[in-house]
Amino acid sequence: MSNTEFKDKFIGFVDILGWKEKVKAAESGAAMSLSELKAALKDLGKPEDANRFKNGPLTCPKSTYVQRDLDFQLTRISDCVLVSAEISPAGVINLLNHCWVAVIELLTKGIMCRGYITRGTIYHTNEPEIIGSGFQDALDREHQVSAFKRKADERGTPFVEIDRTVCDYVRGCGDSCVKEMFSRYVKNDGVVTALFPFKRLRHSFIVASWWPGYKFDPENEKQSNENIRSSIVKMKDRVSELVDRSNADAVSKAEHYIAALEAQLEVCKETDEMIDKLCTTFPKRTKK
Repeated sequence: MSNTEFKDKFIGFVDILGWKEKVKAAESGAAMSLSELKAALKDLGKPEDANRFKNGPLTCPKSTYVQRDLDFQLTRISDCVLVSAEISPAGVINLLNHCWVAVIELLTKGIMCRGYITRGTIYHTNEPEIIGSGFQDALDREHQVSAFKRKADERGTPFVEIDRTVCDYVRGCGDSCVKEMFSRYVKNDGVVTALFPFKRLRHSFIVASWWPGYKFDPENEKQSNENIRSSIVKMKDRVSELVDRSNADAVSKAEHYIAALEAQLEVCKETDEMIDKLCTTFPKRTKK
């Protein structure tokens, strides 16, 4: 296929929320520093990230692809990034992974983002040149994201929503790895599906005593759980610190993140309780 024609591709657009206010705050020496702003931009992706796939897909490496490099293209413009990939099981899951990782990295810094992942027509090169209705649709739909809305008319919630065409493709692709990874990346609110990084913020451990070489150590498990709890608290505090309190819309968006983080703190509490219960089954290890 010619490199100078429109293509049907998966397209992801991710935008940092409140960037203008963060820049002003950095210029005045408050909240974030210039180096922190630069680090946040890198989390969206770098042009050279496209070269990661020159030897094939990284997520679900055995999944079917058309081009070895997945025709993966990335263009970062100021506080947003546009990525595109070929229509294939490997193409869709590696594009989703890139967006998911970006969302997680920004979350660890207390930064909210919003975006849209769709399928459409685009001409996208590393020049960079971006032309196509699929690109325009991703931009237009990003402002209308309604995932996990708390009010009937709420729009612009701080999540990366996934178009139904993408969800349908994953559902029908017949690739078990792609389906499994997709389920780890997303959450459905009953109407729409979006990337949901908060699911990663939990400690899991093996409880089967028959697992070869496994020794249950409640102290280690609790410490790991405490490390996750500490990270969640820091993220929550950072989100609160960075939000513009004079902007009611920004505060409303931050409340989405804070509520999700508080829910994961409850998961940490439940994990501690589970470990305590397991202590009655697995005797505490004694140090020699």
